[in-house]
Amino acid sequence: MSAELTEQEVHSIVLLGDFNPSIFHPTWFSLNGLLPAEETEAVGELLITREVATYDVSDINVQVESHRFGLTTKDSAKAPVIRDLAMGSFGLLEHTPLQAVGLNLDVEVAVEGIEQWHKIGHRLAPKATWETILEHPGMRGIHIEGKRPDCPADVLNIRVQPSNPSKGIYGVIIRVNQHYNIDPKDEMSVRARNDAVMRILQDDWKSFRPFALRAAEQIISG
Repeated sequence: MSAELTEQEVHSIVLLGDFNPSIFHPTWFSLNGLLPAEETEAVGELLITREVATYDVSDINVQVESHRFGLTTKDSAKAPVIRDLAMGSFGLLEHTPLQAVGLNLDVEVAVEGIEQWHKIGHRLAPKATWETILEHPGMRGIHIEGKRPDCPADVLNIRVQPSNPSKGIYGVIIRVNQHYNIDPKDEMSVRARNDAVMRILQDDWKSFRPFALRAAEQIISG
């Protein structure tokens, strides 16, 4: 996707499992060499309890609940950092039960004007059927799921929705989710499931962003 078309990218990694949120204090990351101490010491608003840990550090949002571990950044340069942070965390916490992995990229793209904005909606959600039911039908969102070729992910989800026009700027939000189930019912040890997650983060994260951007470009250009 051409750089001038991309308004914003939001990268995130989500792990599902059994977590102790209070572990994930910013200091824990620096003491274990996962983030520089000067960055973890500069954390502003911080919430750490037995039920949740949430804060921003080094342009990364950390949000951990008892069954969800999430790292999010709006800085594309930090996309490799959140991968390394997830790998480093559960390389240390190798006995943490993990059940699923989600690789995510949300892209907001500005289009050339209202005509192209509507054209994308008409192409993705043809109006012929809806015009027999509603007056002035318009697409507010579409969700498609499938499989990605040559990828071990269980499912690939793509959601498309228009962004709210602002000051005459029209945009489209495309959310791409690559989801893996690490079934706890399988006869795998906790360590083996952890290793499977490490392989996903090691092998699939780098190719995920180019795939998601190509998908977004194809959705926009048709």
